[in-house]
Amino acid sequence: MSNELNQNGDDFILLPASMGGGALVRRSQIAGARANGPDGSIVYAMSGPSIYTTATIPQIGKYLNAEAVELRRD
Repeated sequence: MSNELNQNGDDFILLPASMGGGALVRRSQIAGARANGPDGSIVYAMSGPSIYTTATIPQIGKYLNAEAVELRRD
């Protein structure tokens, strides 16, 4: 379901798994994520469980319509 079809932005996303399939997660239940090596990440859900996925942080950002920022060091 795309954001055009679900205007509240709380639809589900499928986070892929290395063994096929994956985890179906409601966007509003994602509390955060971090890289887990070069081939995936760990997504933290508000309900408590950690979700290990083959999706990278940039891919998860796209799933969540997040904006990327550029940091500059002076």
